[in-house]
Amino acid sequence: MDSGGGGCLEMWTEENRSLVAQLKNISTLAVHRRETLRQSHVSFRKLLEKMQGLPATVPSIPLELTILYNTVVLSLGLSDVNQDDNSLVYEGLGRGLEAYGRHFDGLDIVKLWGMIFQSIHDPAFIQAVDQLIYLQCVLWLVSNQLDRIDAALRLLRDRGLSGSGLNSHSDLLQCIKAGDLLKDRSGSHLMLVQSLSSLGELIYTCAIFIQGFRKMEEGNYLEAIEILQQAAEGLCSKRILAEIYTLIGYSSAQMDRPQTALQYFRWALQADLHCLAALYHAAMVYRKLDMVEAELEALNHLDVALESWDQFKADNHVDSQVLIRPEHLVRIPATCHLLTSVKQVHVKHSLARRFLQIRRAEEAAEHYLDLLASILEGSQQEIFLVADPTVPRIPEIYLEAAVALLQSQRYNDVITVCEEIANRMSSLISEKLTFEIRVNEWLSSDSSERTEINTSCQSSLLNCFSESQMLRIKKKETLNYILWAAAAFLYQGQAFALLKSNKEAITNFSRCVNLLLKVQVVVPPDSGVPDDQLETFKESTTEVKILQKLKSLAFTGKGMQLAERGQDREALQNFQLSLQAYPDSLEALCLLVQVLWKLKRKQEAVSFWQKSYSAAAKELQQENALKKFPIFLISHLKQISTSEEEAISKQLQEYCSSHSEEKGTLQFLRPRSCS
Repeated sequence: MDSGGGGCLEMWTEENRSLVAQLKNISTLAVHRRETLRQSHVSFRKLLEKMQGLPATVPSIPLELTILYNTVVLSLGLSDVNQDDNSLVYEGLGRGLEAYGRHFDGLDIVKLWGMIFQSIHDPAFIQAVDQLIYLQCVLWLVSNQLDRIDAALRLLRDRGLSGSGLNSHSDLLQCIKAGDLLKDRSGSHLMLVQSLSSLGELIYTCAIFIQGFRKMEEGNYLEAIEILQQAAEGLCSKRILAEIYTLIGYSSAQMDRPQTALQYFRWALQADLHCLAALYHAAMVYRKLDMVEAELEALNHLDVALESWDQFKADNHVDSQVLIRPEHLVRIPATCHLLTSVKQVHVKHSLARRFLQIRRAEEAAEHYLDLLASILEGSQQEIFLVADPTVPRIPEIYLEAAVALLQSQRYNDVITVCEEIANRMSSLISEKLTFEIRVNEWLSSDSSERTEINTSCQSSLLNCFSESQMLRIKKKETLNYILWAAAAFLYQGQAFALLKSNKEAITNFSRCVNLLLKVQVVVPPDSGVPDDQLETFKESTTEVKILQKLKSLAFTGKGMQLAERGQDREALQNFQLSLQAYPDSLEALCLLVQVLWKLKRKQEAVSFWQKSYSAAAKELQQENALKKFPIFLISHLKQISTSEEEAISKQLQEYCSSHSEEKGTLQFLRPRSCS
């Protein structure tokens, strides 16, 4: 019997009805729901292949296109959509034209629809074609092709189904939401796995969502909010509603409306408790408002939620008859981190660093150790060094952990953590490094942007950069290795000092200095920088500032240990070298004054004590510059006690008073604490 015969057609019609009825009776929360959908998809696919194995006929083609519709809807519902689904729709229309004796030659699909409407007037066939128009619009949503959706909707408008006066894209979308462009025909609910009305609402919601997202990316936050609020009125699962509220909240935050932003983030979490992006962005708003406890609570909740993320399965919160949901179609670009999964390593690091910044050292240390344990689970040498844009480089995280452990007086743990860094860096550091500083360098020197080349993309970058630029990158990375290893030796020295292991402390401070002395900073002769400004130009570069700060801290630490051993002249030399490396070190100044006074070099002590005033004033001007230092460079050298400071201040003032007639009156104020 041919495909147009009553027997086969009735049998295929009944099989389609049976499969549709089976799907409409399953619960959204059924344990085996997804497997049922997959089996139904296979059944529809086989039924479609049966029909397409025979020549298309006028009686059979409406049913064939209906079965094609159901097959692709299930593909979308399973998130298995691919290019084949687009081909299925086009080929189905082609078979329909062949059944009516029409021919076409590679027409665009929109022109193909126009040709069908002009030349074929069979209501059953046109109804099936209308279904495929909606379906094709849904497929275009997956690739964000709003312009093609607009062309399809205009075609339906021009066909006269909805009257006149619909010109704008928004008008067309409003009409598709209201069902004015196409309406479900009588009995269609028995033949279709998802109704045309729900598909229309879906197109509206997703198209408006994408429009709003684009406006937000462009920085048009007010317009984005207005559009996204419309999307929230469409056919939304709780998940997509939470994402819409998150985007509105983020846009509100960018417009400096923090309370409005927090309200939308709360609504997002009420809609979907597992909308972790809303929780993260709420934490960032709390940070901006300096609401520390609220920020930490949000980050803690986020960390706990991510711990159980693997066990979380998203619930389906829409009608069981709606197989395609907005989240299947709205694809946020991978480059956008607003709605993509928040990484646990980023959250753990944010939490640990925040505790460190507010000087809650014990909690910071615990969070850092937890973070290091998760990193160590799969950390090989390459993983240890590869950059992740959401967090600092892993060696820097180790150093931040060392800072937290130092503050919480866990000195043996500091030594262990720093040993890990030193061992990993040792094989990567060359004997000498000549680091060139260039004017208007193409590679940023901001420490916050010291994210080096990910090893997975080095080969492609080789094609983008010149050989000299690639050499520059490698040298900069080698400089990173040296800075990380030197900081590790510095903190080991501090830990040994606090453990009263004087000899080991001096050894590690010396290792730090010797490592930093491997770096020679030069300005090329053709740079155009005048000779008398070379040193100033070098010191204006962030990497050099970090280098000099580390050197200063190491000399200061070594000097303190030598002073404890009674080697005052050697200590004095180290404090002088510390100030030479970093002249604005108030700690080194105070220690230097103390040693000079102890060595009876009182005039020099007074001279340096006077400098501490100007240095203290200058420090306030340099706060913004100091913020560019990585957090692991917080100094944790032994702080000078207030009583010691007051004692030397009193001695200096008495000395100056007794010599005022010879030297002139000196006005002293009590200096700022060197701690």
